Amino acid sequence: MNDQQCTQFLSEIRRPLLALHKAILDHERASYEKEFGPVTPAAFLQVLINGTGFRWLTPLSTIIANVDEILDDKEADATDRIAAAEAVAGLFSPDQPNNTFLPRYLPLLQADPAILHLHGQVSQLLRGTQAK
Repeated sequence: MNDQQCTQFLSEIRRPLLALHKAILDHERASYEKEFGPVTPAAFLQVLINGTGFRWLTPLSTIIANVDEILDDKEADATDRIAAAEAVAGLFSPDQPNNTFLPRYLPLLQADPAILHLHGQVSQLLRGTQAK
C-alpha cells in the first residue's frame, strides 16, 4: 500500500472504528449493569479507566487515537501512515502474537448483532487494503 492509499484507508476506517468502539462500550456497559446495577456515565467511565476487566479494550482505543493523531499531524510522513494502517490491520489479525484484543472481541461478534455489523464494515475496508 502506498502513502496515498494509506491516507485514504486511515480516513475511511476512522468512523467505522469509532462506531465499533462505541458499540462494544454499549454492550460492555449493559453487561456490567446487569451484574452491578445501573451506573452513571461518569461512574462507568471510571470503571473503564480504572477497572482491570476492561483493559482488553485499550488496544482498540489506542489504535483509534493513533489514527486521529496521524491524520491530524501535518508533519506525519509516509512511514507513520503506513505503520498506522498496519497497526489497524494487525489488531484484527489472529496471526499477531500476544494480541490481547481478539480473545475478548471475537465472542462479541456472536453476542451482539450491532458489533457484528460494524465488524463487517471494518473487515470490508481491511480486505480492500489486502487487494492493493
